[in-house]
Amino acid sequence: MASDSLTNLSREELVNRVQQAEQLFQQEQRRSNSLSDELKAAKEQNVLVQKQAEQEEEFIVNKLMKRLDQLKSEKQVLANEVEQEEEYLVNNLQRRLAKVNEEKASLESRLTTEQEYLDNQLQKKLTELNLERNKMNTEKVNLENQLEAEQEYILNKLHKQVDRLHSEKACLQKEKSELQRTVTELGSSIDKMHRDKVALESQMEMEEEGIVNRLNRQLDAVMSNMQALESKLEARGINVKELGPLPYDYPTEWVYGRSPRGSNSGLSGSRSYRRNSRPLSASSTGSQGLSVSGDLGSLSAMDSSRSGDSFTGLNATAASRPSSGFDQKRRSANLGV
Repeated sequence: MASDSLTNLSREELVNRVQQAEQLFQQEQRRSNSLSDELKAAKEQNVLVQKQAEQEEEFIVNKLMKRLDQLKSEKQVLANEVEQEEEYLVNNLQRRLAKVNEEKASLESRLTTEQEYLDNQLQKKLTELNLERNKMNTEKVNLENQLEAEQEYILNKLHKQVDRLHSEKACLQKEKSELQRTVTELGSSIDKMHRDKVALESQMEMEEEGIVNRLNRQLDAVMSNMQALESKLEARGINVKELGPLPYDYPTEWVYGRSPRGSNSGLSGSRSYRRNSRPLSASSTGSQGLSVSGDLGSLSAMDSSRSGDSFTGLNATAASRPSSGFDQKRRSANLGV
């Protein structure tokens, strides 16, 4: 079939195919040459590597041989040293063992002697302890007997003390009950005194208020009498301003000053009276002026005697009450003028 196809081709085509075949052959030949060169170079490189590896192996073998010889010599030296050390240690241990055996024998003999000594000492100590125990037993019996006697004595003494304490306790309880009763009575008496004090204070206030009211009434009566006298004197033609100071000018403040409640009212009353009244003059002569002065003096004396009697009764009432700190202060305030 290839021959048939070739026969069917023309000459030019055949030439072209031949040329192509030659080109391919040349390419393959060049490729084959390059590959043969590479193979040759690789063989040469392989030979060089093998030579180098052989040289390195030979160097390593020589080095290892030298190291092995060195180790063998060191091993021999160490073996000699170990043998010498073992010999020294064996000799040293033998000497120490002999010394230990000697010490053991001496210690055994010493231990035997010490044990015998300790046995003797312990036997003596045991004998002494037995004697001391017997002595202590006898002392114990004596102490127990003595303790029993002392306990019996102490118990008897304590029983007596307990009986005495019971009696003292009964006495103290009795005294306690009496003291409690006394305290209760004192408390009731104190309450009663407080109630009496409150009642007396209220009574005193009422008495003071009554006295002040009575004095106010007396003062008003005196004032009205004085005004009537002044009007009578003026009707008779007597000048009251010429009579001078009258004897009733001072008792007003004196009387009201004796009462804490009535002092303000008394002073205000006296001031109001002085504003409303006119003083009598001393220019009047004759029997008329003397009679007026005598009437005024009698009125003042009457007022003073009444006020004095009232305060005397008040002081007597205050003096008849039970004395206390508050009442004494009030009494001293009333009698302080």
